[in-house]
Order: sequence, then structure tokens, then C-alpha cells
Amino acid sequence: MVKNAKPNEAEDTRDVTVTPSALDPHTHAEMQMLYRESTETLRFVKNHQWKTVGATLMVYFALIFVAGFIDAERELTRQFMGITITVCCASIFMLVLYQFWTHNEQTKINNMQPHMSSLFADIRALKSKREGNIHRYVLLLFMMIVIILGALVVHLSLVKIAA
Repeated sequence: MVKNAKPNEAEDTRDVTVTPSALDPHTHAEMQMLYRESTETLRFVKNHQWKTVGATLMVYFALIFVAGFIDAERELTRQFMGITITVCCASIFMLVLYQFWTHNEQTKINNMQPHMSSLFADIRALKSKREGNIHRYVLLLFMMIVIILGALVVHLSLVKIAA
């Protein structure tokens, strides 16, 4: 017999014993509503993280465009670089705030799990918390690097425009 062979669906349903939630129907409905609200909030926050990165890159592009269009001198390019650094720091700060918000929503969801059915816990256990955290923080690091590299591109462009 093959060790890594997946059992068929009939075998899966026989092996799983589902323990229903011990909550009364009204409390269970509240818990489902809170879970739905937290997952929607997670999607909202993740979407805003990417929009923050995109908006930051658009501001960078606008600074380069304006500096090139008006043939900016050295003093104006220094001011634009100051704006770039401020926008870079503010964007990274916002990404970190969004990450804390994501962590809070994830904690709420994790605290709901013991009050749901055993099937709910089994499905959520398919992806470990550690793996989820690694994915989350690698993406955060990637977003920060993109913002920093964008600031570097602005700097190099402004130096060339001012020369």
C-alpha cells in the first residue's frame, strides 16, 4: 500500500466524529456573526495594506514626474526628498498599524474556535498558526521593502533631475 495515498471521501466521512457546538442557538448565531465580522475586517485590512503600498508608489511617481516636468533645481529636489522620506515613514507606520489590527482580529477568531464545532476546529487546524504568522510577516516585510526601494528610486531620479 502507498504511504502517501489520500483516502477517498467515503473513508474520510467515516473517520470524522463531529462534536457540535455546546452553545445555545442564539449565542451560536452571535458567535457566527462575530466570526463573519472578523473575517470581513481581515479582508478589509489586508486590502488597505496593499492600497497603502500602491498609493505610496503613486505619490513617488508623482514626485518624480513633477520634478522632471518643471526641471527642478537642487533645493526643490531636496524638499521632494524630504517629502519622500516622510511619506515612506508614514506608509510603513500605517502598514505596522494594519498588522496590529490584523493580529487583534486573528486573536478574536482564535478565541471563538473553542465554542464552535469540532469540525470547525479541524478545518482551521489545516494551516498552522505559525505558518499563517510566517506568511503574514513575510508579506509585511515585502511591502516595507517595496516602499523603501521606491523611495530609493525617487532619490536616484531626483539626483539625476537636479544634475
